[in-house]
Amino acid sequence: MNSQQTLRRRGFTLLELLTVIATIAILASLLLPVLGKAKTKSQRTSCLSNLRQLSVAWMLYADDNHGFLPESYPLNNPEVWVQGDMTKADEAGNADLVRAGKLFVYNNSLGIYHCPADQGVTIDTKVVPTVRSYSMNCFMGGRDPSIGVIPSTARDFVQFYAKDSEIAEPSQLWVMLDEDERSINDGFFLSDPTGQVWMDLPAMSSHRHDWSFTLNFGDGHSSVWRFADPRSFQVKLARTEQPGNTDLARLAVATVARK
Repeated sequence: MNSQQTLRRRGFTLLELLTVIATIAILASLLLPVLGKAKTKSQRTSCLSNLRQLSVAWMLYADDNHGFLPESYPLNNPEVWVQGDMTKADEAGNADLVRAGKLFVYNNSLGIYHCPADQGVTIDTKVVPTVRSYSMNCFMGGRDPSIGVIPSTARDFVQFYAKDSEIAEPSQLWVMLDEDERSINDGFFLSDPTGQVWMDLPAMSSHRHDWSFTLNFGDGHSSVWRFADPRSFQVKLARTEQPGNTDLARLAVATVARK
């Protein structure tokens, strides 16, 4: 047997194999965080695009209806911007309820109603995929005044905005946002204008845009807001009281104006 045949049959030693495996592991540990950040950024960009398109639909509706805004109040209301309760198994994945909403005619893409980072809601211990991730500011759109003040903490604030002309500073008030799967139900987002309680929750977790959420505003622009107050990272459930939380206060100021 000559030396060339010996070299061809030799193969890798155990030490060489371990060295290769260790090198691959090191490269993977360096690449995975980068890939994870790229995925988060991509999902956030898609979510922002969804809200921009919904904002256009919202404004087109107002143009077609003499300035009247699509309604957000959901109870027994065929005029609501979107139908469906994400806490009900027979509605969470029902795309027909999105199609029945008043905005769908202006953009018939189901995809713009769903955040790509939304993993679904938990119903009876099972994670159920949902057709919708976004909800509308509860002060946007008219409703029967006899229903009363919603929420109860809003007595010193504008009851609701029925027409676009009633919004004095549309660039300062949000219309729709990316809601957390722990609080999303109907498309009516309850926000405490006094900034004391997280009534409903904007998306607030590491898997939903790395502790940030997207929202759109009355002038049509969309934005990403990142949580900064350490107490925000401790919120587990809706109806969490956190007076003095700067993130909660920021959302409150952008929800509705005082009378």
